[in-house]
Amino acid sequence: MKDYMMKYKKITGKSVWNGSDVQDKKSWTWYMPSNSLMEIDENILRIENKKLNIDQIKIDDFRLKSIESELKKLRNSIDSGLGFQIIKGIPVKKYSYQHLRIMLWGLSLHFGQPLPQTKLGELFIDVRNEGGDVNQNMRGYHSLKHLPFHTDGGHIVGLFCLEQSSAGGLSLLASSAAIHNAILAEDPELLDYLYEGFPMDRRGAEPDGEPRLSPWNLPIFSFKEGRLSCVYDRRSSEWGMDRAGRTMPVKAIAALDFFDKLTQNQDLQLSMQLEPGDLQLVNNFSVIHSRTSFQDDADAGKLRHLLRIWIDSPKFKQNAINKLHLYTRQPLPESI
Repeated sequence: MKDYMMKYKKITGKSVWNGSDVQDKKSWTWYMPSNSLMEIDENILRIENKKLNIDQIKIDDFRLKSIESELKKLRNSIDSGLGFQIIKGIPVKKYSYQHLRIMLWGLSLHFGQPLPQTKLGELFIDVRNEGGDVNQNMRGYHSLKHLPFHTDGGHIVGLFCLEQSSAGGLSLLASSAAIHNAILAEDPELLDYLYEGFPMDRRGAEPDGEPRLSPWNLPIFSFKEGRLSCVYDRRSSEWGMDRAGRTMPVKAIAALDFFDKLTQNQDLQLSMQLEPGDLQLVNNFSVIHSRTSFQDDADAGKLRHLLRIWIDSPKFKQNAINKLHLYTRQPLPESI
């Protein structure tokens, strides 16, 4: 035990939290003031007059002078604080779908650079039920089923709520550092398998000409400049081992089982219901996320719909192989 405690260090700081530590919503909720909404409207009008495509919009096209200092504080909290923030108070019903995309892109520029999320170069993903399932050839964001805890791509994953479901669809967050520390305290030998990682099944979504099986292991835990990063997708890890013709070691299964058991510990979770106009921004390396199953009600106009964006933030010290490298041609981090 002592050798492992020396090999892997306990994580400290604001990124280590459990559910009871973050019950005060004021620590992670920020309300958009009315004067900044006027600036947003002016920016959208100017962008339309310039006839800019969304990927042509730069930060100078979407200045928000009244709140830029506040947005910087939010970015710092996402980077080196709790690892997540919610922006509330955006009246989504008054905007067209295209205007909402412009708004999300423009706000995201104050946190970093939005990036393509798929080999097709999709900059936004509509997270809603399209009759999909969760399997080796289907992405879970088009289903209404429960999504296990996982991470996405880029430094920040943003979810902009346009409409909520009639029931369910809770957003669940957990500190990956708290999970790391719990494993270190209980059975540190399991960390060996989580730091080594697994080859990943890219589920047919890999860029053209690249192998479906990742030619490298994707570590679940890694360190860069003294900062822990976590990248987690159990099913793709298991499918990757199968595709590689390798048997998952018993201890590796135990490591994944223990990781999952910890994510199901409600003491470690924060649960929230995203409402229309909420923008959830999550540090993809510090916080893992999940979603409960949900029900839609078309007659009541309750069809859950979120817009997802992935943001690269060069100012963040954390960096690791992640889903950007599975599904796009984003270059691997220099350390690989």
